[in-house]
Amino acid sequence: MEGQQHSLTITTNYPPAPLSPNPQDDRDKIRQNKDDENLWIQRHDIEKTLRGALGHLKTCCTILNLSAKCDERLKIDFSHGTTEKYQLMSRTGSSDNLKASVTLLDDNVIQAEVTVKYPKAGGGYYRAVAQPDVQWKLQQLQDLGNHISRVTIMLCDLQEELQFLRGNGDGTDSFSLSTGKRILDELKVTMNEISLARNSIMLPRKRSLLELCYFPPTRKFVPPLPQDQLISFYISCCRLVRILSFVGRFSR
Repeated sequence: MEGQQHSLTITTNYPPAPLSPNPQDDRDKIRQNKDDENLWIQRHDIEKTLRGALGHLKTCCTILNLSAKCDERLKIDFSHGTTEKYQLMSRTGSSDNLKASVTLLDDNVIQAEVTVKYPKAGGGYYRAVAQPDVQWKLQQLQDLGNHISRVTIMLCDLQEELQFLRGNGDGTDSFSLSTGKRILDELKVTMNEISLARNSIMLPRKRSLLELCYFPPTRKFVPPLPQDQLISFYISCCRLVRILSFVGRFSR
């Protein structure tokens, strides 16, 4: 017994070390979530958005009498424009310095009456009436109508494309990431058109003095405009029509 040796063996079993997270797996999961969201929006959100946008555009087309320009799929009843008359006066100084009455038919000025304080005229005021036999269009309203009509055509086309992609309602559709990109590109184009329509009213491009000098309708005033006076009309934000903020002096 004394010569015997005993050995003691200690065995410890540790659980396997957890695997380090794989960044690529996280990126794949994020990408898949984005793809799923893209398809969900195409299936459930875009059609509702288009219906709302076309509803507002239909109202704009009705107010602006654009039934002949806008997409016929909106089914806007044809209507004739009605004349509207606006009384304008100077916003600075005395209201007697500058007054005007403008009659519009859609985007056309069909009559203009102006009274301007002008010492060289008899009685100190120049008074004239213009009923031009040439088109005197408010270019801003014409541009606005053109932009809106183009938007209606693009959105009606997009709405038909969505109906085609949706299929027969049997639970299968043709939506994909490529259709999502195409739809987004088309919506960006329509947003640009709407922005241009808004800017045509909010940021008017006023004619230069030289353009006004040779603008045919301004030669239709009776009696004729004095050689050193020029008159124009334009849209300014929520004010539908106002006379140009100055009566321009132009050296011939």
